[in-house]
Amino acid sequence: MSRLFVLAATLGGLYLAAPVLHAQNIVRCESSGGQYQSCPADTRGGVTLSRQLSSQGCWQNDTWGYDRNRIWVTHGCRAEFAVGSQSSGSSGNSNSNAVAAAAVVALLGAAVLASKHHDDDRNDDDGRYDGYSFRCESNDNRYVSCPLPGSRGDVDIRRQLSKSPCRYGQSWGRDRHSVWVDDGCRAEFVVY
Repeated sequence: MSRLFVLAATLGGLYLAAPVLHAQNIVRCESSGGQYQSCPADTRGGVTLSRQLSSQGCWQNDTWGYDRNRIWVTHGCRAEFAVGSQSSGSSGNSNSNAVAAAAVVALLGAAVLASKHHDDDRNDDDGRYDGYSFRCESNDNRYVSCPLPGSRGDVDIRRQLSKSPCRYGQSWGRDRHSVWVDDGCRAEFVVY
């Protein structure tokens, strides 16, 4: 599939979905010192993680979640959350879901293409970072440190490769210039 086609499909999907989408509010909620924090929000229209601000992982129903009138975070998760309805909910408009689905498919196609581009640029021989993602693997349950260029960006797991769990602070973590893995954690990490 050509990049031009994916771009055209993405823009077309966004254009068609524009009348269906509503503006969302952004709520910032931060767990300082690993402590539980609750942030007031009208969550009736749903909540999604918009932007992670911490190097500690933010996983829904683990280190963050929400109920009817608040968002909560814990274990160092700091993030901005998109709060609000994403569809018009108008009755009698049976095409709303189809249009929204087409936009999502187009966006996913663009994301897959971008991901493939970055994967192709990565040096698979040594797994070191030279783009947005890199691999770091604890083979035979050994401690391994994988260098990062400087200290830029937050790090999170993009895709776990091992059967052994990768848990932040237990089997993987980050210091100033590297990511470390241990106890069989093997994963593809992303810097953003």
